[in-house]
Amino acid sequence: MRCRWVFPVLFVLVFVGRSPVEPARGDDAPTWNGRDSLPEVKAAVEEVLGGDADDERRAEIHSFLDGLGTLQEADAKKWAKRLLKRVRKHGPKISRKSGEIFEHGGLSAKIYTAGRPKKNGALFIALHGGGEGAGDGKTATQKWSLVQSKAFVLAPTTPRLVSSAWNQPDIEQWVLALIDAAKRSFPIETNRIYVAGHSMGGYGTWSLGCRHADRFAALGACAGGVFVVAGGGDVRIARGHVPNLLNTPIWFFNSTDDPRVSPVSSQAANRELVRLKAEGYAYEWVYEEYDDIGHGLPPKGLKPILDWMLEKKRDPYPKHVVWEPSRPHKRSFFWLGLERDVRIEGRIEGNEVTIDAARGSQVTVFLSRELVDVEKPVTVRLNGEVVHEGVVPARLSVLLDTIAEGQDPKQYYDRCVTVP
Repeated sequence: MRCRWVFPVLFVLVFVGRSPVEPARGDDAPTWNGRDSLPEVKAAVEEVLGGDADDERRAEIHSFLDGLGTLQEADAKKWAKRLLKRVRKHGPKISRKSGEIFEHGGLSAKIYTAGRPKKNGALFIALHGGGEGAGDGKTATQKWSLVQSKAFVLAPTTPRLVSSAWNQPDIEQWVLALIDAAKRSFPIETNRIYVAGHSMGGYGTWSLGCRHADRFAALGACAGGVFVVAGGGDVRIARGHVPNLLNTPIWFFNSTDDPRVSPVSSQAANRELVRLKAEGYAYEWVYEEYDDIGHGLPPKGLKPILDWMLEKKRDPYPKHVVWEPSRPHKRSFFWLGLERDVRIEGRIEGNEVTIDAARGSQVTVFLSRELVDVEKPVTVRLNGEVVHEGVVPARLSVLLDTIAEGQDPKQYYDRCVTVP
């Protein structure tokens, strides 16, 4: 079965009239014959990587590339290497200079830095506190100064100084674009990207870190909280947070005498993590609750949190994924793609992929040699029903789109299966 793309900025391929258990084209699929069209292929690639193609043009590019056949392993590796090199040439870059303006999506604000970016070194995103009309990234570099000897610190000032700034979708995308700019600018280790913050920055860590947990190695949410749903007697955490942390550790703390931030949402998050752990899910977290530190820091300061976080390294290809999507612009998570905001869980054992999702959901399973034996048939089960059986061939269109979207040399895919 051919793939239907799910990222919102990319064209969605629609295929009709195919049986849901029809195998993907494997050995009988035409092999790559794009060498004679290489100039046109390169031009199409540059359009996608540069963001110059609208949806209609992307449709043409997908059709053109898929029409050239499937990639053999040697060609897939060569194209991945080429695309990863080319994607660094597109989009804005940043420097080590502190106080520069970063612009994206019509938003602009100053970013502050600390430490030195090192080859294969860590990147630490520090989210400042504040609120209505207050707060800036410079204070965050000072608060998290201990980390600069072990990681390059990037501390943005939110483009709008409002209390819910880090939770607003356009500011969230601005921060993600800043992280992508850092990837293009410095030889960082993308499996060692961390985000932390205090107060409003703690809320931002929950919001950004959970919704995009597939990007981060660990989170540190200090004297903040999870956004909750209004109404009802019990505290209900907003969707898109705790379930997404299966592969991303978090350390968070609050104090019961905090005059600014109540611990109730963090307590609810801790209860949910305890429940999930009891059900057999391998969540990893530390929650500390104090009675006497107000809105300040723990007696031992931030060092234990930083040391714990920096020990963690992201697994870019986990075999067990739980995802609760909640943003229209976030349509993939690790190796799962989904077009609806419903909870989805996926496991991979050998070449068996098991998916549980709400009925009526169109699911895309992205695959790579890190996840399955790509030379052998793959079986996909959705809610217990076999919906795909067969070898899944590599395609340049999948490589191009996942590399363009993630800009991550440690996490991309070259083949996929879509369950209609």
